Amino acid sequence: MKYLDLADYVRPEAAGAPDFLLERVIRESVIDFCIKTDAYRLEPETLQIVSGIDEYDVSIPTGTELNNIIDIYRNHVKLTPVSYSRLLELQGDGTSKSKPRYFSQRDNTVFYVAPVPNENESLKVLYSVKPNSTSTSIPDTIGKEYREAIVHGAVYRLQMMADSPWTNLPDAQANKSLFDRSSGQ
Repeated sequence: MKYLDLADYVRPEAAGAPDFLLERVIRESVIDFCIKTDAYRLEPETLQIVSGIDEYDVSIPTGTELNNIIDIYRNHVKLTPVSYSRLLELQGDGTSKSKPRYFSQRDNTVFYVAPVPNENESLKVLYSVKPNSTSTSIPDTIGKEYREAIVHGAVYRLQMMADSPWTNLPDAQANKSLFDRSSGQ
């Protein structure tokens, strides 16, 4: 679904807003929604880990970025998520190797496991992505299932714009509240 496919739901609240602006605020709303909800999940990926290597990445579709590693499993046993600083503490100097029991993300490009793996094996990784800032579309399932929340997020962004014909701070606050409630905030 193209972002502009949702424009007809946003346009009544921002009469006269150009399409390029509608596309931008809808994209920003979708990104924000995906960050907050992990709604844009891909099929779990089986990943080969290698002895002595603690840093890995997953396959990301074009137009997206990694959002969150949700869970990692080794033979039906869930690895424990920890903060990145805790992961560094668990790794120590990296000389102690064992089966990974923990994982963490430092940013939205890779994830790390600890302890450093002592053998090659497979892990199953469940993760979410978010559209990147140049994307033009989202999967239909996201756009259709979460349309109302996405529209509230786009409308509040438009209504917050200073000195535009569609500026409306009280309504913006109400739409922001509805967006936040829909995204679990």
